[in-house]
Amino acid sequence: MRIGIVAVSVAALACAAFAASEDELMSTRYGNTLVVKDMFGTSRVYYNKDHTFKAASWLGDVTGHWKIENGKMCLYAEQYPVLYKLKYSIPECDAIAVHKVGDKWTENGRDYELVQGIQK
Repeated sequence: MRIGIVAVSVAALACAAFAASEDELMSTRYGNTLVVKDMFGTSRVYYNKDHTFKAASWLGDVTGHWKIENGKMCLYAEQYPVLYKLKYSIPECDAIAVHKVGDKWTENGRDYELVQGIQK
């Protein structure tokens, strides 16, 4: 029993050592644009260091604040078009990983690209 508890504790510490910090996850997103494409359209998200964000969504503009919680990026929309809440939950939380400008990836049926600068 003791060996099992020790093994689990060591494994948890090892995972924590490899977990990226908020600075590592977000540093390339500040001042750049996260382009998100899904079957409905394209949105562009702009993250700020003060934990606010703006998005130019295919539904209209969205503003609010963000938090990293349990390894996920959670967007708390505060001002948004009426139809936004019909499509997205608040908060909207998705997995987050370290990406550099130019990276493209797909998650949960969405295509993502981190592009340099603020792209409208």
